[in-house]
Amino acid sequence: MSYLTRKLPNYVDVGGERIAIETDFRTWIKYEELMLDESQDSEKQVIEVINLCLAEDITITSLDDLEKLFDALLQFYSLGEKIDEDRKKEEVEEEDSDFSRPKKIYSYEHDWSYIYSAYMECYNINLFTDHLHWREFKALFNGLNDKCRFSKIMSFRSMEITSKMSKDEKKYYREMKKIYALPDERTEEEKETS
Repeated sequence: MSYLTRKLPNYVDVGGERIAIETDFRTWIKYEELMLDESQDSEKQVIEVINLCLAEDITITSLDDLEKLFDALLQFYSLGEKIDEDRKKEEVEEEDSDFSRPKKIYSYEHDWSYIYSAYMECYNINLFTDHLHWREFKALFNGLNDKCRFSKIMSFRSMEITSKMSKDEKKYYREMKKIYALPDERTEEEKETS
């Protein structure tokens, strides 16, 4: 069933039980930031995610229930995409290997002004005052037109400079990558291994 023909969800299903969650896009931006924060203690991170995302208090009786809850929250964050066991195993294996992280092309923290202006330009939506469900926000984010500055910036960041480009093109794209680069937040160890 299409999301266009039903109401946007305001809960996650955990073992057949509906658990009310916060749906505002600001909550899920904070969720992403929390989940990507490798400096945080994992126990504290779990507590913060639960306090942030759940709309009501619940009792978690086992580690298995906690894992199911986190899977459900991740599924909501991922716009309903199911997280299957094989994919979870692959992700764990990648974390354990010398696998390099994919290059980030946006940051809610560092790109907030570009994102704000893109929503104003493309949709006339004021992200400081308007309320959007996470799925609305992400659908609009994914659909930003190529003409807005933020889309161009993400394009520069993701651009692969190849030998097929002219000397002037390479120079231009290197300059744009440098101008719009996100801060390098890798650890010293990660910098040495790349």
